[in-house]
Amino acid sequence: MDNFESYFESDEGNLWSYIENKTYHLSDEDEEYQQILQKIEDILDEHPKLRDVFENNKSSDLSKSDAEALNELQTLYLNKRDIDLRNAFYVGGKNLYYYLKQMKIID
Repeated sequence: MDNFESYFESDEGNLWSYIENKTYHLSDEDEEYQQILQKIEDILDEHPKLRDVFENNKSSDLSKSDAEALNELQTLYLNKRDIDLRNAFYVGGKNLYYYLKQMKIID
């Protein structure tokens, strides 16, 4: 099966690391995902207080503009998570298919 390395054959000891490694290229090829990442980065560049909150775990008083941007960030992060979960589901399905094929349950 096209150079696919299942979780059971991999050297990954951690399932989440395996899924993250396998889904990385799927997300990298997804234009919508790349647009979301770019929008997140643009917002964090425009609102340094939010970057401090997200990246440095600092609390800060937010302006109205920062609060509106925070709402937009929340939506973007939820959309990103949906794509991540969809890709993890795809990797899981591919592993199931590979495993059933190895067991000769399917052709």
